[in-house]
Amino acid sequence: MSLRPANGPAPEQIELILREVRSLPPLAPVATRLLSTTADSSVDLGEIARLIEADPVLSARILGLCRRAERGVNEKITSVRRAVVLVGLEAVKSAALAATAFGALAPRADASPRFQTADFWRFSVGVAVTAELLAVRHRAVLRVLPEEAFLCGLLQGLGRLVLHHVLPRAYDRVLAIAERDGLATAPIEQRVLGIDAQQAALALAEHWGLPQCVVDVLARPAPETVASDRPRDPMQCLIDGAVALVRGIGLGWCGDCDEPASAADLLAPAGVASPDLEEIAPQLLRGVADRLQALDVDSGTPEALALSALSAARRESRVLRAMLRTAVADLRDARRPDPGLAGTLEAAQQTIRGIGETTRHLTTISSRTRLLAMRLQDPRDRAGVQAIVEAVAQLEKSLEGLQAITPPRSAAA
Repeated sequence: MSLRPANGPAPEQIELILREVRSLPPLAPVATRLLSTTADSSVDLGEIARLIEADPVLSARILGLCRRAERGVNEKITSVRRAVVLVGLEAVKSAALAATAFGALAPRADASPRFQTADFWRFSVGVAVTAELLAVRHRAVLRVLPEEAFLCGLLQGLGRLVLHHVLPRAYDRVLAIAERDGLATAPIEQRVLGIDAQQAALALAEHWGLPQCVVDVLARPAPETVASDRPRDPMQCLIDGAVALVRGIGLGWCGDCDEPASAADLLAPAGVASPDLEEIAPQLLRGVADRLQALDVDSGTPEALALSALSAARRESRVLRAMLRTAVADLRDARRPDPGLAGTLEAAQQTIRGIGETTRHLTTISSRTRLLAMRLQDPRDRAGVQAIVEAVAQLEKSLEGLQAITPPRSAAA
């Protein structure tokens, strides 16, 4: 399937993409059966248990996903029937949908090298667990079922997974542009593919008959497009806030390369304060590690997740240091008494202004490393964390000095 350049694909080509999405395999029979049940309906739990247990892989994933740190269930869940009794039918339903969706969109042989599937699921599970934790802690305010919050959080990135699944090479171009220009993927998807992840996700949600709560989250408008005085759905605020929190921590990868939004601003319309990350970090990392093991994505520990996020922070700080060195070199050249270097001065000013916009990102990296350090026992790991914190502090100080000595724009004339 060839794609047109930036002027956009033809309508028939867009319809062809959507047809590819709708041709994906249906959900497993057990998930379809569970979707037809409600908490009030007469359900044969024995039938549900037999359906799930007939698939050992699905059964293991469901049982793993039902182990929830916040629910306070100390008894080990060893059977599907016991899971229903201990955590409820809705939790089992959410776990079944999550597990079957994960299995239906497994990576293809020609998957994009830029699409980091394992890290994508780490991010998605991170959002799911964060949303679940917040739904439990703020149940009275949000009035959102924790199991629905988990499912919505897990599937909030469904559209990107779908587009990559049906158009791996084209989506690789989307990701390459996002990386190069430091942008979110949605506007690039529209330019390259003619549709975005939201449209693809909604097409698949209709094909699969996903619950309305998931459809509403997939259809939610971007937070920056919603008027500040317009009321927002609590679940949508919750998922947007969870996405921002997980991006801020650096857990996994979602494809977006722009600056993450403020979780506090996104949660505020729902009447929820941004959580103290130091307080929820142990539960969050443990919950993510458990769920990743249940989905066979990762067999790591909370400490391993912390180290992975720290590695991402280290890479980001290196990029920022390289930008700073470039700005210093340009500024040093521009301050020489040579009229031919006026363009260099303008380049230096632009670079420094660009770095100035990342100051909040530097603070995020610093707080992230301090947060994750609490999970590390090895003194060498803790020393690595301290090195990142000190490097970021030095970057911030250098940036302030550069901005103070940079001549105003008029000096370049």
